[in-house]
Amino acid sequence: MRAIAHISDLHFGRHDPVIAAGLLADLQAENPDLIAISGDLTQRARRAEFAAAREFLDRLAAPVIAVPGNHDVPLYNPLRRVFRPLNRFHRYISPHQHPLFADAELAVLGINTARAAALSNGRVSQQQMDEIREQFQRIPRAAFRALVTHHPLTAPALAPDREIVGRAERALDAIADAGVDLLLTGHYHLASSRNVTSYHVTTKRTVLVSEAGTAISKRLRGEVNSYNLIRVDHLHVACEQRDWNGHRFASTRTERYTHFDGHWSAHG
Repeated sequence: MRAIAHISDLHFGRHDPVIAAGLLADLQAENPDLIAISGDLTQRARRAEFAAAREFLDRLAAPVIAVPGNHDVPLYNPLRRVFRPLNRFHRYISPHQHPLFADAELAVLGINTARAAALSNGRVSQQQMDEIREQFQRIPRAAFRALVTHHPLTAPALAPDREIVGRAERALDAIADAGVDLLLTGHYHLASSRNVTSYHVTTKRTVLVSEAGTAISKRLRGEVNSYNLIRVDHLHVACEQRDWNGHRFASTRTERYTHFDGHWSAHG
């Protein structure tokens, strides 16, 4: 099986250096094939925060896919927010508009849902929906497919009244058309994994979702710092939540799913 470390909402500038060191140590020990970061690498998109995030990323051994979150867009500099909202993200973190990791077994695409016109919530554009379909159309049929966004496309399981990304219903249709197996999201600092079919009942296929908590930020919302370690192949997914226990990251629960007859289903 292939392993994806899904981390999110690092918020450099409001992070805990001890937990950051613990995360680096745990990622080194677990040795994932890919690290997917679903946004909010910084607290206020300041140059020093991006530099700290870059230093952290440079210490990771695995390939990294990272997408921006709303905190990676400047808040207090209106000119930069309007005209160059992601300039620092592209300079320090990734120059790619649609980062893609792909081989014969695994394909992970990232898209940006953060928008300068929105303070917190995000959107998926029609162009991005087309990009999802086109990029995955080039991927071998047998490859496991995942999509990384900052903003959730379905309401978090533990907070069903929270806002979701704009155009979510249409985006989920594009995701189903593209044969995506797994969504990786963050934003709300609430960790969970589940099947989205109960939310999006008209989808053409079942799609799994991994929502990551905040990995190293002090901005906790009733949960400890955590990240998700996800092991996948074409027929199986195991989503392991690894929580900070005050000394190190350790496994606290694992949700398992099996693909059968065109659908993903949970099992013990």
